[in-house]
Amino acid sequence: MKDHREEKKQKFTQPKKSRACLYSLIGIVAVALMISSYFLFNNNKPSTAVSPAADIGEKITYSPNDNLEQTLVASKIENSQEQVTTLSELKAKKFIKTEYSANGKTVPLTAFIQPDGKVMVAVSYCEPCKGDSFHISGNQIICNTCGTAWDLQTLQGISGGCQTYPPQALTYNLNGDKLEIPQSVLDTWSPRV
Repeated sequence: MKDHREEKKQKFTQPKKSRACLYSLIGIVAVALMISSYFLFNNNKPSTAVSPAADIGEKITYSPNDNLEQTLVASKIENSQEQVTTLSELKAKKFIKTEYSANGKTVPLTAFIQPDGKVMVAVSYCEPCKGDSFHISGNQIICNTCGTAWDLQTLQGISGGCQTYPPQALTYNLNGDKLEIPQSVLDTWSPRV
């Protein structure tokens, strides 16, 4: 009987076991759940907040049998504005590529006419694979480096490994016939990954 009492006494007089390990494990699991839910439910889709400043006034159809490559054009800077191209040059060439290079920064740029006739100006860069040239086939814009394809109208990923990183649309101004982007926007641009 005395042994039984000794056991009970020891249960109450012994220091309690720490539950720090249990609480640490619960915390780690909670953080892992939050991080995984962010990646699972985060809609990492291109922004539709960029509204085109120019519209050619008619719909355009690109042939799925042809690969329309970017035409290299010269750009220039006037009054702290990067002149990407002119609307008339873009109408003639449909898909251009140029390069902003100033203040120690180089940013490849592209402009193209979307199927609905609106003009898109974007950074000509696929960040994960570091590709900076593209072609248009049908209603898709395709990276020449990795082959990832995006819808030409919405820039939503269709196939390939870099679907969540289409050419990044930029807000531009239509100044007469010139498609312009403020230098300050390009000077502060950085890749998304």
